[in-house]
Amino acid sequence: MMKKEGFPKSLRIKNKKEWDEVIKKGERFSSHKLLVIRLKTEEKENKFGVALSSGLKGAVKRNRIKRILREILRRNKDRFLSGEKVILIYRSKVTEISYHEILNEFSGLF
Repeated sequence: MMKKEGFPKSLRIKNKKEWDEVIKKGERFSSHKLLVIRLKTEEKENKFGVALSSGLKGAVKRNRIKRILREILRRNKDRFLSGEKVILIYRSKVTEISYHEILNEFSGLF
């Protein structure tokens, strides 16, 4: 049985070359806790990447925040033009944060 929802690997920025290209050439939008970097490409599909600031301690908390960020991108991928590469970076050191708080920060960027 196939999953109806998910964040498949085909939607992810996987290699360092793609990642660096988005970081160098992309347009930046930031809020207090989030940074979004967008780069328009000639490809048909969107690709997404998720990162956290290096100061977050505890693997369980880091992974929870990454799951929340991927879910926000998955549910809001229609906000992006086709062919965009997007990196979403969580910049805060706060680990006790809810899905709705991060979603409000993300929505405020657009």
